[in-house]
Amino acid sequence: MNTPSYLVVGSIVCAAMSVTAEAEGTDWRIVFGGHNTIVEQVDSHTLGAHAGFFVEHITQSNISWKGNIDIFIDDDKDKLDPDHIPIWFQTAWSVSGNLYRFSPAMDLQWQVTLDGKRNTVSSVEKQSKLFPGVVARYNGDKIYAGLTLAGGHYMLEIDDDVPRERGYDREDFQNTTGAYSVAADTRIMLGESFDIYASAQTWNDGSDWLENKYSAVFSFHSDSWIEDSLIKLSVEHTEYNLDPFDNRDKNDADYLAILPWDKDTLVRVYVDMPWG
Repeated sequence: MNTPSYLVVGSIVCAAMSVTAEAEGTDWRIVFGGHNTIVEQVDSHTLGAHAGFFVEHITQSNISWKGNIDIFIDDDKDKLDPDHIPIWFQTAWSVSGNLYRFSPAMDLQWQVTLDGKRNTVSSVEKQSKLFPGVVARYNGDKIYAGLTLAGGHYMLEIDDDVPRERGYDREDFQNTTGAYSVAADTRIMLGESFDIYASAQTWNDGSDWLENKYSAVFSFHSDSWIEDSLIKLSVEHTEYNLDPFDNRDKNDADYLAILPWDKDTLVRVYVDMPWG
């Protein structure tokens, strides 16, 4: 495939950054737990286990480098995708720094993010999103809120197994385009041991939306069990616009969309703890 794999590039950059920063003191964390991928439109639940790591390093010039990778192993009983290899990956990395500080609690940041997925049970073969942008943030004692505006590269490739059954050809399975993104997120402390995080983000190519994602994470600070550890319940709901893949007449009696679903929900319960 000729399209550059930003997912692989991002993973290599994260790994290189992590190794370089180790001697200077880096925050390493590991996660492990269980998950369920839900596709309500076809009444599908795919359970499994997952593990991953997260690393963050802040330089002397106050530039933040972050990277994480999660590895999921599915118990693929209902065969949502008949040829699904039940191991998939999700990665994210970012670099950010200060642009302007309005007050001790409010600032404007620049950032570059690279997010990706590979081989999900809901037929995302490959996804990469490379987006430079700016973030306006309020970070108080109990409440955090942010608003992000970004523009960059969006790529989504659909796995070919289900589309081939529906009459689509190999060249129909990838959408690569320039896009902009708007995101809002917030974190609220609920007492000393609990916090809740919520976010919403949309991607648009200028003529139509490409993807919408909504997520929420409920965290319990379990320091009494393991120092600096968290037990988390997260829900991530994603909606995909499949119209860019559609080259058929929707009025045709034999019309079928490229997939019989256009959204999925990932539910995770996991432990987040320091490593080393």
